[in-house]
Amino acid sequence: MSRILTEEEFNAWRGDPTTQELMKLLAAKREELRQAWEGGSFADYEKDTTVLVNVGNLGTCKGYAFVQELTYEQYLSEVEDGKSERAQAPRSSSVNQSV
Repeated sequence: MSRILTEEEFNAWRGDPTTQELMKLLAAKREELRQAWEGGSFADYEKDTTVLVNVGNLGTCKGYAFVQELTYEQYLSEVEDGKSERAQAPRSSSVNQSV
């Protein structure tokens, strides 16, 4: 089992130049997907394929956003959720509308 980071360690990670470059890369990837979606580039497939592509891209954007917007409190919550989930059945996932 891994140890829980302190708030100071978490903030040091967030402020690290490598992390900052990663966040810029994630922001660029999110913007690239947004521009492609706004331009309709995922609408030229058959209906079922369009739906799958859009769902996949939405999941990708949400993953990018999760890393970019992660706070120390959210990190702690995720670590605690992970500990309790090991002993319990998996919970159902919910859709986050913040992306």
